[in-house]
Amino acid sequence: MDLTGVWNCDDGGKYYVRQLGSAIWWYGENDAKNPSWSNVLRGTIGGNVINAEWSDVPKGSVMSNGNLVLQIVSNNKLMATSKTGGFGGSVWTR
Repeated sequence: MDLTGVWNCDDGGKYYVRQLGSAIWWYGENDAKNPSWSNVLRGTIGGNVINAEWSDVPKGSVMSNGNLVLQIVSNNKLMATSKTGGFGGSVWTR
């Protein structure tokens, strides 16, 4: 399974995901030209679970950070099972 690609989320954001082995990174934003939020994530895949840390970056105006645990439901669907720091998204699809 390779999760690399462009994903859409129920928070209105678009996420650009890169997987290398068990490592995963993303950049997410809710608007390419003038986002109110934008974030990066770094995580590790173990089985069908991603344990990750995320942080907002100053392209947007929101500045939060926290942890995410995502379940890999399928090659085209991710679901948050735990989130901290006020992260808004819960379901990602591509």
